[in-house]
Amino acid sequence: HFAFFYSDLFAPGLCAMAYPISVDRSLQKPQEYASDGTDAIGFVQFWGNSPALDLVGHDLQAAAIGPAAAATALGGYATAEKDNAAEATNVNRYQDAGDTNEGADEPQPAPLPEGEDPVNILITAGADIRHVVKTLAKRNKQEHRRLRIYLHENKHEVLARHVLFLQILNNKALPIRERMEVFLSVYGNTSVRERDSSYVADIAPEFVELITDNSSHPLADVIDLSQLKFKDRDILQDVFKGWYGDVVFDIEALREQRCRGYYRERYDYRKNMMDWDYQNFIKEAAGIINWFHYKAFGHTGVAMETRLASYSSPNRTLASYTEAMDNKKGTSIQVRGFWGDIVNSPYHAFCTTTDEEARARLFKISSQQYRHTETDIAEYNLTAYLHEMETGERFRLPPERPEEHQFPYSSPLDELRSEGKVVEVKEEDEKKDEEESTSSRGRKTPKKKVWPPMVPAMEGVEIVLLAGDAKEVFKKTKYKGHFHRAFIGTMGVMPLFEELHLSPGGKGDAPFQKGESSAKIKRAPNQSHPEVLGLRKDDSALGSAMAPGAEVIVETMKYQAHFDAVARLGFRHRVAQAGHLLGWRLRDEKRSVPRLESDAKEGAQRALERNATDFLRFVTPAGGSDADAQS
Repeated sequence: HFAFFYSDLFAPGLCAMAYPISVDRSLQKPQEYASDGTDAIGFVQFWGNSPALDLVGHDLQAAAIGPAAAATALGGYATAEKDNAAEATNVNRYQDAGDTNEGADEPQPAPLPEGEDPVNILITAGADIRHVVKTLAKRNKQEHRRLRIYLHENKHEVLARHVLFLQILNNKALPIRERMEVFLSVYGNTSVRERDSSYVADIAPEFVELITDNSSHPLADVIDLSQLKFKDRDILQDVFKGWYGDVVFDIEALREQRCRGYYRERYDYRKNMMDWDYQNFIKEAAGIINWFHYKAFGHTGVAMETRLASYSSPNRTLASYTEAMDNKKGTSIQVRGFWGDIVNSPYHAFCTTTDEEARARLFKISSQQYRHTETDIAEYNLTAYLHEMETGERFRLPPERPEEHQFPYSSPLDELRSEGKVVEVKEEDEKKDEEESTSSRGRKTPKKKVWPPMVPAMEGVEIVLLAGDAKEVFKKTKYKGHFHRAFIGTMGVMPLFEELHLSPGGKGDAPFQKGESSAKIKRAPNQSHPEVLGLRKDDSALGSAMAPGAEVIVETMKYQAHFDAVARLGFRHRVAQAGHLLGWRLRDEKRSVPRLESDAKEGAQRALERNATDFLRFVTPAGGSDADAQS
C-alpha cells in the first residue's frame, strides 16, 4: 500500500508543480506493525526446506518437477475424477522428470571414482543430515565404493545436531521404530517427550568425550574432527554441555517471544496469518501437509507426534546463540535463545515424498483429502531408511489388502506400527543392574559402557566435520578440485554470491546487464549471455573446490513460505548467473530457470515456480582449456 502511495505522490505531473509534501507523523512505519518475514526465518537453520536426496546414485528426486504433492480442492462435490487427477500429478512429476536438452548439449557428470579412491561429497548449509541418511540407505553395497562426506555448517549448534542424529541412526540398542520416533521428535519439535529429552541428556556427556578424543563410542572411528580448529571444538563442547538435563531452557516462552516479534499487532490473529501462508505457499507446493498439523506447529512448535504422549519437555538441541547489542553498554553480546524457524515447518525433508512403489498407496486421495498425513509419510520413509541401512535390503510395505479400498480405508502402515511396539524395561531389571554396579564396600562403581556396533551401511564411510566461513575453509590448497558431488543449501550460496560480487550492492552482474536495459523478459544466462561462461571461474574458493565433471546440486526456495514468486524466481536466476560465471553447465535448464517476465501477474509467476524443478543441478567443466569448458 505504501508503494502505491508514494508512486502517486511522485508522479511526474505532481513533481513538476513542486507541491510541498507533508506526512502525518502519527502514521506508523510498516516495520512497526508488520514484518517482511526475515525475522520469522530466524538466524539458525535447524532443518532443510527440500526433500532428501541420494547424492551418489541416480535419484529421480533431484530432477523432479512440479509440486511435491498435488494440492487438493476442498469444498463442493468431490468426484473420483478430481481425486485421480491429483494422484496422477504426484506420479507425473517423476515420470516427466529428466533432461529437456536433447543430444550432446545436455551436460553429464563424470563417472565416480572406484576401488580404494573415496567419493568426496560436500554438503554445505544442508541444515540437517537428510541427504546423508538417504545416501547411506540407498548405497549399493556391491560396488564397494568408499564415501567421505564433508558436513559444513556456519553454526556449531547445527553441526552438533548432526552428531546426535548420526548416533541415533546407529543406536542398534533401540528397535528401528523407537529410533525413528526419537529422531523425528528431536528433529522438528520444540517440545519433546520426556523420554526423548532424557535420551539427549544421557548421550551429551559422551559427545563431550568425543570432542576431546576420549570416547570409546564407535562413532569416534567414523567422525573426523581433524579439520576443526580448537576454538570450534571448544564451542561444540559448550553446545553439548548445554544439552544436560539440569540446564534451564524455557523454549515455550522463547518461542512465544519470537512469534510476538513476528506477528506484532496481529499476534491475536496469527491463526489467520498461518492460514494465508498455508493456502498460498505450502498447500500449492506440498498438499499432503495437513493444515491442522501445520497450525499446531505454528502455535506450539510441535510438528510431528508419532504416538499419543505428552510433548512437554524442552528440546535443548534447538538452543543457540546469536549476536545482539547491549542496550546499556552498546557492546556486542551473545544471546542464548531459540533462533530457529517459526514459519517454515520441518516437513519437507522426510514428509512430502517417498519411493515410487509406496507412493501409489500412501498418497491416495479420497474426496479431495489425503488419507495419510505428512507425519505418516515421515514414519514410513525413516523406517525404510533405517531398515535398509541395517539389512542392506529394500524395505517394502505389507501386501495390499481389500480394506484399503473400502471405507473407512485401512492404512498399510497399521501393520508396521503393530510390529514395532516398544518394550518397556522392568523395574526388577533396573534394580539388578544397579546392584551389579555396586561394589562390596557399598560404593557405586562406574558402569562400563558397552556400545552397539555401527550399522553395516557405515562400513567404508567417513564423516568430516567443517565449520566456519566457507570462503576461508575451501580456499585451502588441499580442497582444490576435491569434491565429486556437492549439495549447497539456500544459505550456502551467500558466500558464493559475495565472492562473485552478486550480493546486494555488488556489481558482479554487470556482464548480464548488457543488452537487457529495456528487456521485459529475463532468460537463463546460457541463453542470454553465453559469452560470459566461465568468466570468473578462478574467483571463487567454493567453485575451485569442485572436481572436473562434478555434479553440484543447489537448493531452491520452492518450498519456503511467505516469499513471493518474484523473489523465488529471482533467486533461481541469480544462482544460475553464479554458476554461469564459474563455467558450470545447468542441467534441465528450461524447467530449472523459467523465464522471468517483468509484467507477469503474481499468480502466473507462482505457477512457474511451482512447476519448476526442486533443485538446480550443475555440472562443472571437465577440465582443459576454456574452449573445452564451453564445448
